[in-house]
Amino acid sequence: MRNGDRWIKCISTTGNVRAVAIQARDLVQNLGDLHQLAPDGIQKLGEAIIGALMVASYCKPGERINFNLRGSGSFSRAFIDAYPDGSVRGYLDPSCCDTSKASVASLETGPWGRGVLAVLRTKDEEGMQPYIGNVPLITGHLAKDLSFYWLQSEQIPSSVGIAVKIDDNRVNVAGGFLVQAMPGASAAEITSIEKNINQIQTLVEKLSLDSDPVQLLSQIFQHTSFMLIDEKPLISNCKCSYSRVERALVLTGENELRSMLHDDGQVVVTCDFCRKEYKLDSLALGKLLKSNAES
Repeated sequence: MRNGDRWIKCISTTGNVRAVAIQARDLVQNLGDLHQLAPDGIQKLGEAIIGALMVASYCKPGERINFNLRGSGSFSRAFIDAYPDGSVRGYLDPSCCDTSKASVASLETGPWGRGVLAVLRTKDEEGMQPYIGNVPLITGHLAKDLSFYWLQSEQIPSSVGIAVKIDDNRVNVAGGFLVQAMPGASAAEITSIEKNINQIQTLVEKLSLDSDPVQLLSQIFQHTSFMLIDEKPLISNCKCSYSRVERALVLTGENELRSMLHDDGQVVVTCDFCRKEYKLDSLALGKLLKSNAES
């Protein structure tokens, strides 16, 4: 796991500053290949995945993050589910994959353009209401807009860095960091860490030379002593299943189910996240109609 995709979390020995560093090169490459994305699409999906994992890294067991980005440029609608165990799935809305929009978005703001970042935090516990945080994409640069999200929605001053670089259609760099000042952090602690972050040449160059999250954290903290508190491998893991597909089809209503049964006698459902296909024949559709009528 030393050189694999993972996140590593740490906290200063004073308990006033916490951070997570992420290395996700293979994860981003594999998801880009799965969805057959162009380099620009892989970069956008990679940034969204890293951002969602940052949020999920400080969730509690049993929680889930739905991370939805709706920008104005090409490849700028991303849907990510991330979990505190390091698992993640995600895709780009195919309708946003219009390269003619790229130049407009980059002239207005950063590559994501104008839009909204919506973060939905849900719990497995019955009766628990989800927490929803919505912030506008102000700069179009995901790292900067995530900093604004944490300050606006959770009142936590944060510094975020995200870097994804594609060379010859392969992911060369995919990683980032999140540093947060907790209540009680002194001005001296914050100033010292901000200075260290600003001294990083560029995050792409740093991770090209050394993608080890521990080394990245060491450079960020430097003269501030810290402790490593968590390390988890990052994996792509989709939660889709045949039963979930059945439930989704039932929700379309009796008329829609009858139309599927009478028009084609079958339906094929493809999971947007993992591209797995589920085929329901006339017998399966008939059972859904019957159970829908009895409920």
